[in-house]
Formats: sequence, C-alpha cells, structure tokens
Amino acid sequence: MNSADFTTPADRRGLLRNPNFVLLWCAYGVSALGDHLSELAILKTQDALNTTVDVTPLTARMTFMFFVPFFLLAPIAGALADRVSRRGLMVTADIVRCAILFNFAGLIAWTSQSGRWGAYLPLLPVGVFAALFSPARSALLPTLIRPDQLVRANGLLAGLGIIATMGATLIGGYLAKYYHPQLAFRVDAATFLASAILLLLMRPHPPLQRGGADRRRNNPPEPPLCKGGWGAELGKGFRYARSHRHVRELLVVAAIIWFCGPLVLSAIPAVARDVYHGDYMTISACRAYLGLGFIVGAVIVTVLGDSLRSEIAITWGLFGISVGIAVLALSDFLPLRDTHALGMGATGLILAGVFGLGAMAGFQALLQRTVADRFRGRVFGVNDVCCTGALLVATGMLGLPSGTRVDRWVGLILAAAAAITFVAAIVTLSRRLQRGPHGLALNFCENLNEFIVKFWYRSQRIGRSTVPQTGPVIVTSNHVGPADPMLLSAGAPYRAISFLVAAEYAKWPIVRFFVRTLECIPVHRGTREIAATKQAIQQLERGKAVGIFIEGGIRAPGDPIRLKDGVALLALKTGAVVVPAYISGIAYHERVLRGLFARQHARVRFGPPVDLTEFRVPDPSRETVRAATRRIYEAVLALVPEPQTPKTASGFSENSSLGAGADSETTK
Repeated sequence: MNSADFTTPADRRGLLRNPNFVLLWCAYGVSALGDHLSELAILKTQDALNTTVDVTPLTARMTFMFFVPFFLLAPIAGALADRVSRRGLMVTADIVRCAILFNFAGLIAWTSQSGRWGAYLPLLPVGVFAALFSPARSALLPTLIRPDQLVRANGLLAGLGIIATMGATLIGGYLAKYYHPQLAFRVDAATFLASAILLLLMRPHPPLQRGGADRRRNNPPEPPLCKGGWGAELGKGFRYARSHRHVRELLVVAAIIWFCGPLVLSAIPAVARDVYHGDYMTISACRAYLGLGFIVGAVIVTVLGDSLRSEIAITWGLFGISVGIAVLALSDFLPLRDTHALGMGATGLILAGVFGLGAMAGFQALLQRTVADRFRGRVFGVNDVCCTGALLVATGMLGLPSGTRVDRWVGLILAAAAAITFVAAIVTLSRRLQRGPHGLALNFCENLNEFIVKFWYRSQRIGRSTVPQTGPVIVTSNHVGPADPMLLSAGAPYRAISFLVAAEYAKWPIVRFFVRTLECIPVHRGTREIAATKQAIQQLERGKAVGIFIEGGIRAPGDPIRLKDGVALLALKTGAVVVPAYISGIAYHERVLRGLFARQHARVRFGPPVDLTEFRVPDPSRETVRAATRRIYEAVLALVPEPQTPKTASGFSENSSLGAGADSETTK
C-alpha cells in the first residue's frame, strides 16, 4: 500500500504535524518515564549498595517479576487489542498503574516478609497492566500514520522512550540517593496519570483508523467470537505466527535481543559498583549512557527514514550490539583505572544502544508491515510472549541461584551475550543474502545501491516497475547524471541490469568490483568497439537485462542530443524487450565526481515496453533502425513529468553499431 491509499489531505501530512501521532508519541514517552522511575528506589529498599549484597540477582529478580505478566497475559492482551478500543485499553492500563504506584511503598513493606522475592511482588500488578498497554500501542500506531512512515515513527517512539528512560534513571538515581523511596513512587504515579490524559485527547481519523477503503477490503473486520471462545481467538494469533515464515524469524530475532538485553541491564549495577567503584548515581549514569546510545540510534533511524531497509537495520543492528557488549565486557576484564574503565564501559553501552535501537525499530516496522491489521494485536501479543519468555529465562538464570556470588561472573555473562548476538547477526545476514533474487555478492551490491540511492539521491520510483522479471530486456532512458545507472537499478531491484560503462571508469578500484559483480560491459569511447557489441548480444541471448542510454553521454542543458541507434539495433537483432524510463530531479554538474556526490531529489518512471513489431524484419536497414530509435525515444519522452519541458533530439546517429557512434559514452 502506498500513500495514495489515504484519501484525505490530512492523512498525507508529516508525522509531527499529525496530532494523533504526537499525542501517542508523548503519551508513550511519559509512560516510559514511569516504567523506570522507581527501579533504583526499589533497589534502595534492598540496601543494594552494601558490598555484602549480591546486586545482580536483585536487579534480575526485579526485571523477572515485572515481565512475568507479559509472558502469561500477552496473548490475551493482544486479542483484546483486536476486539476493543485500543486507546481505551491503554488509558485503563495507565489509570490502574497510577493507583498502584501511589501506594507502592506500603505494598513493598507488606510483601517484603514473604522471602527474598517478596519485595518484588508489587511489580506483578504493574506488569499486568503494562502487558495490556504494549500490544495495544503497537497495533494502534499503523492506523494513525501512513505505511511509508512506519520506520521513522518507530524510531521517534523508541527515541523518546529511551530519552524518557534515561531521564528516569537520572531522576530515579537522584531521588534514591537523597530522598525516601516513597517520593519516587508518587512521582511515578503522576507520570501514568499524565499519559492517560494525553491518550484521551487523541481524536483518531475514522477512515485512517480503520485503514481506508482498500485496507477494509483487504482486512475485513473480525467476526464475533467463534464457538471456541477466547481460547480459539488466542490460537489464531499463534497459528498466524507459526505459519508465516517471516513472522517466525522476526520473533526469534526479537527473542535473542530480549535475552541478551536483560543480561546487560542486570550486570550494570555490579559493574558500576565493583569495577567502577561507584554509587547509585554511577549506576544511573551507566544506564543513561545506554539511553544516550538509544537516542543517537533514534536520530539516525529518523534521518535515514525509508532509505534503510528494515531487514538491513536488523542485521547490522545485531552486529553493532555484539560489538558494544564486547567493549563493555572488556572494561571488566582489562586492568584499567576506574575512570578509564568507566569510559570504556560507557563507549560500549552507547554502541549497544545505538545499534539496539536500529535493530528494534527495524523489527517493529517490518512486523507491522507484514501482519494483517485484523491479526496485528494478537501477533504482537505473541511477540510479547516470545520476548518476555526469553527475558524470564535470562533473568531467572541470574535471579534464582542462592548462595552464589553472581557478581563475580558478570564479565563472562557479558561476553556470552556478545557472542550470542554476533552469531545471530551472521545467521540473519547469510539467510537474507541467500534469499535475495541474486547471488550473495550481487545481493550485497543491490542492497548497498538501494540504500545510497534512497538516502543520498532521495530517489523515488513513480508508479510500478515494468521491467520483466525474466527474459532478455534492454532498459533505456535519458541520461542526466553519472548516478543514472544506480537510479535505474534501484527502481527494479529484482532484476540485475548490466550497464554499458566507459572503460576508464571500470578500472577504478572500487568501481571495478561493482562492474565485475554486475557484469557490466566496458566500452572504449571514441572507438567502434565490436567486442562490446558482441558482449551485449551475448548477455541478451542468455536472457539477461542490459542498460543503455539512448542519448549517449551526459550533455549540459541546452546542448543538442544526437540519439544513438545501439538500443534499437540490439533489440532488433536479439528480439529483446525494450523498457523505456525517464529520470528527473537531477541537477547537471560538469564534473563527473561532483555530479556523483551531489545530493539530488531523483524521480524514476518506467513506461510500458515499446512495441517494435513493425521493425522486426530479417535484415533491418539503416532507415528501419533509425525509425525504431525514434519510436523508443518517443516512449522515453512520453514519461516526462508535466511541468518539465522534454529535451528535443537535434539529429540521429549515422552509426548503426554499438561503438563510439552509438552508446559508447553511456556513463560519462
């Protein structure tokens, strides 16, 4: 679905001009502040700074108790998110959490007599309503914005959430150091009340909330509860996740991140106390470094926007997480001064945060795009089960042992987390490249090209690509800049296009790798090179795609254009399909390198294949080839956007070969 599916002008506004998204964004940020504001106050009730206290299990138990309801209730919460008002569910969860936190100190005092886990029992009801809030928010977001805004929206949400988390750790550390824990709990209650008020101010646009006419046709509303009741309803979410390969793999990736994340968070207090020799403020500062990384990651994701494919963000996010955790582990192993060790650990935490945000934003956007709206709440409920299940395993491993000083092993724990994420990154990279339409090296080139084209040249394809998926095809267009081959390739990423390139550029070290990988055809300008012609014919006879610019080399605006007959000649000789295209939004630069590195607002349009039936004769004459060339160029000019004035051809080439007189200046 594209932005055209949204029928009102209001639906096409930017994210920060969409009041419903802004209110959801702010509500989530305030709620995230509340989720973490009391953590250090709870640790203070357990005398966590006492060196005789094993602090790693304390942190793990706190995390474990909060997330148990997510594991047990997430499917029900997801089903509710598909059945009742998602906003209403979130408001209810905030109000109840406000009431619980207001009396939290008394609850802790009452339950602390129940053993070593007793102090954390009040976190159970808080976790219950947090579990109701989570899938409702994830399912509500795609109904408020356009699908092409999902990556950026998830980046903004995650970024604000982490800013709130970082603020919560700093504020919570200050309150824990100087005040009674009761004050932190009361401030925490106020944050949930503020979140509920912001959500009540939302006024979702009805067609957008339902998804528009097209989305209603593709995702009809759910029928009433089936005979099996809620059990059958919950089963639908699990069956959907189990039967959908991409969803399964995404859930595994999320589970790995949620297994390793709690290991790092649980180890931070012990590292801050025993390695950096700090106090509550040092613990909060370490968590703030992680939060700072998340903020930087959110900024990067927001800036990159849709130029960063979700699958790539997940893979390289995992690599970055592994590096960040490894650096943090080294700060424990290496014999460094306290300040140097803290600096090294801070670097690792920031790196882990930057790439962790990128991986999770990519995951959220990809899952939201993949899952049909009527199943989205339940699938996010299943996601919460998988993620919290992994979290409970990790925190249970740290929190259940008694009589063992877990703090002594935090370095090895961090090293294990780094190894797990690194292996996961290798697996996701290999599977993604293997599934691409090309080989490993070619898939890598196509992915890199797509990122560069979307981010740096801000390229968009207008309409659909008409390049056939199989069979011999010649892609031809106007020639306005040195990046034109990259733009056309990104417009049809499912098809590898071998362009004719100037031989001098094909010898450049980096360019040479891409030329060989894409099987491009070097052409010596100023000569009639028969070898290039034969190679192009061989490529087409093997059923491949060849890219040739019918205008020849790049020309300055106003310069006469002498069309080249190479496209028509090859098409008539091989029977290849000719697909016209038009590139606009490119500013001309006289120097090739300057034109290559200049930022642009490129637009690419593909037209229907050119009908050359009347020109396909056994031995076409020069006049026939020229007539076919004119037909092809007319198809290219037919794609010129309305406000533009198309170039006019001042003449046609007198050459009927693919040498210098034809298309030898393709990539000047």
